[in-house]
Amino acid sequence: MVGQGKCIEFSYQVKAGLIMNKYIVTITPPTPNGDLHVGHIAGPFLSADIFTRAQRLKGEKCYLISYSDDYQSYLQRKAEETGTSAPALAKENSEKIQESLSLIDIKLDHWLESYGNRYFEDAVKMLYHSCLDQGIIAPKVSLEPYCEKCAKWGYEAFARGGCNHCGESSDPSQCESCAMAPDASEMTNLRCVWCNEKVVYKHVERQFLLLPAIAEKLKEKILSSPMRPQLTEWVEEVFAHGIKEWGVTRPYESGLKLHSDENHRIHTWFMGLAGYLATLKELSGKNADADNPYNLIYDDNTCMVNFLGMDCSYSHILAYPAQILLNEELRFKHAFYTNFFLKLDGKDFSTSRNHAIWVKDIVKNACSDSVRFYISLISPEQSSENFVVEEFWTWRNHIFNYLLPKIIDHLEKMDSDNITNPIVLSESETKIIERWQTYSRYDNFSIKEIAAELMEMLDLLNAKLNYNILDKNLAVLFTILSEPIIPKTSQKLKEYITHHDIEAFCSLLNLSRPGV
Repeated sequence: MVGQGKCIEFSYQVKAGLIMNKYIVTITPPTPNGDLHVGHIAGPFLSADIFTRAQRLKGEKCYLISYSDDYQSYLQRKAEETGTSAPALAKENSEKIQESLSLIDIKLDHWLESYGNRYFEDAVKMLYHSCLDQGIIAPKVSLEPYCEKCAKWGYEAFARGGCNHCGESSDPSQCESCAMAPDASEMTNLRCVWCNEKVVYKHVERQFLLLPAIAEKLKEKILSSPMRPQLTEWVEEVFAHGIKEWGVTRPYESGLKLHSDENHRIHTWFMGLAGYLATLKELSGKNADADNPYNLIYDDNTCMVNFLGMDCSYSHILAYPAQILLNEELRFKHAFYTNFFLKLDGKDFSTSRNHAIWVKDIVKNACSDSVRFYISLISPEQSSENFVVEEFWTWRNHIFNYLLPKIIDHLEKMDSDNITNPIVLSESETKIIERWQTYSRYDNFSIKEIAAELMEMLDLLNAKLNYNILDKNLAVLFTILSEPIIPKTSQKLKEYITHHDIEAFCSLLNLSRPGV
């Protein structure tokens, strides 16, 4: 190779003889009121898939799961607007969502459809009654919004007004702007979304999760979990302002009715953790392996890694850990990875204005790997980012129509001699590997940073290819380390690299068999 190098060995925390980490990787359940567009993929979907692939490359046990949010009030609203039933609409769009995930090469271990699902109902009952037994759910009469003209309760999808925390437009459930749970009675100009009339407020008996009673212990548990800086700041702010009781039932609206009275109709945001547990349970029933994925929830070496939009923080970060805080049987830990929104050519994605790129459309002309790679590079992990259509196609043409074929061409022409042992790496290659290791860790994960390292490798390869030189070490490194982001391209590159070289680098990096 060109330049000085050094023999170096890298290692992960997972070594032979030590306990292997286990991960339940979750994607926030999408509302099945439509198909998936690029903005959805740039949220929790792609990050969770790449996380799972990266951990498996390191030999870790992972289960990637999600489910269809069939009890969402936005689903009910869409069903009524289109003159269909909510279950039928959910089923139709669940199939579309699964097809789109397949097209973009996001591979779930299991997808659950929650409506009428016995595993789902059992999991909701288990967590709900556990909280009742622990004394952290109790009834309370509250004032709730109601449209007299449309005869609709305004808990979520059927009302909108100014958030009492940040002033931005929000439904009364979870604010997309500040991620807080608005107090409907304190919101400004709260109106029915159908008739635009101002709502009235009615007294309703609901069940509430008594978060203030466990605030100190809950805060300690949450802040001990890996998360990005903006989420840590948000958690600190929530507790500094005083955490409030959180309604978990919504009488007369969408939700799962556990008992005969409406007071026990559980709303969808409380049921998210139950959905993940139910998905594991259903998977366990279908799993041909000896392993039982559901048993991971009783193992204190298990971490549930939640990928979610920042706007879903109140339920995922506060309510779900609270549900198991006092439960001594459920011993798994948490990690939280939030994202902001992706814009399209400078504007918010909007299906109503037809300002969106559907997954099924973009993969017709652009391979799934190019979409995965580009979205990773602009992932909205720390702030909102922008998908510029023209820039994507220019970038894709250079990387996938010029540079990668050029690398393959040189690999094909290169002699088949194996890389010598010990492997000698340049300083730049060493630093790339160290950064890849850093950003693929479960407690410091970033697809944006991993993608940036892949781009640096490509830039270095391109610089030498301009002189008709292929850095074989770097080409092999790129082939292996790119697998979580561009799996099909990685597999294609492996066809031109000897098995010996792949195994030698995987051994050096302490990675599992590539392509798993």
